[in-house]
Amino acid sequence: MQRVDLLKRTAEIKSTASGLGFHRVGITSADPVGEAGRRFSEWLADGFAGEMAYLQKSPEVRSDPKLRFPEAKSVICLALNYYPSAPPDPSVPEGSPRGKVARYAWGEDYHTIIEEKLALLISAIEDRGGRCWKGYVDHGPLLERAFAERAGLGFIGKNTTLITPDYGSWVFLAEVVTDLELVEDLPMTSQCGSCRRCLDACPTGALTEAYRLDARRCISYLTIENKKEIPEEFHPQMEGWLFGCDLCQEVCPYNRNPVQTDVERFSPERGAGPSLSLEEIRSIEDNRRFKERFSHTPLVRTKRSGLIRNANAIQVSQGEDD
Repeated sequence: MQRVDLLKRTAEIKSTASGLGFHRVGITSADPVGEAGRRFSEWLADGFAGEMAYLQKSPEVRSDPKLRFPEAKSVICLALNYYPSAPPDPSVPEGSPRGKVARYAWGEDYHTIIEEKLALLISAIEDRGGRCWKGYVDHGPLLERAFAERAGLGFIGKNTTLITPDYGSWVFLAEVVTDLELVEDLPMTSQCGSCRRCLDACPTGALTEAYRLDARRCISYLTIENKKEIPEEFHPQMEGWLFGCDLCQEVCPYNRNPVQTDVERFSPERGAGPSLSLEEIRSIEDNRRFKERFSHTPLVRTKRSGLIRNANAIQVSQGEDD
């Protein structure tokens, strides 16, 4: 295919993705991200994945889509801004003990929202004669931040998040692997410089050094992926986080002037919101009531038992254990 036709095809796909609401679109080849794969293997070997056993399965596939899809030529990388507004909650008396929720979980579950958009994008690509093997939304074997960086969406920061020029790190990532040949975007490289605000802000020392995160010490991991009791050594350092943690993002200079998302379903009114009453959480009597309240939100990930565990840990850390 001639260059002019490749440019046209690429522009059409990017336009379609933007029309579906994705805020950034980048293209890279389906060739391996070799260095990222090597670092990922080292990270696993160091035990930094904690109990996330699913990350141990076929790690080599995560850096090389062609091991699963030999005819793959391109990876379409997408970013969706989720930064929500934060109105006060008038339903809870001032001073009531509350637990904080990471911003990505304030509204509806992003998997559902993005998967709907991906299905439409994949359909449009297939209408143009392309074949799409997989659409990824924060799951599946793909080192999405490495591919997104190579596709020019942003750069991987010292806190290991992808930082975009327009939206900082307040973005969800998604990818489509296709056999279409497309024009690649230029990669981005780290622009953190000598800044170490994220490393200094982490209360548990989960960022052991720049670009390396020990999940076993991360508040987000401890309150979501961790299925055991939260070790007592971390209770005083939880700083009120009930589900997830935003500390290393809040201090990042690239997040200083956030752009509020235009995706209404990410608004706090549509989900858990910025904080929850610890009393409310501890009073959820059974799984049915838990699902009624949170099944459409990311909080379902930690289950009722996990959320109550987190609430108890916060109250202990605040000296309010009953």
